[in-house]
Amino acid sequence: TIRVQTGIADSVEIRIYDISGALVHSAGLNAPQIVDDGNGKGPQYTYDYLWDYGDAGSGVYIAAVTVKKGGQEIRKLKKFGLLR
Repeated sequence: TIRVQTGIADSVEIRIYDISGALVHSAGLNAPQIVDDGNGKGPQYTYDYLWDYGDAGSGVYIAAVTVKKGGQEIRKLKKFGLLR
């Protein structure tokens, strides 16, 4: 599960790349939920995305999250490993 907590956004997009830079998966997220995940920040607008990695093999992947909010664009990258 990929969790994004940015408040209410105009759009949230997730792209997953393999370590060579090839796009493996992309998705747009809709309708945040209010979640208190115990991080000490209290309830927050949260976008959760459950990646169905059924076709992906073991390896290193990069999740690129792009949030558009109030005319601004916020981008974050996160590297993770998948073991099957």
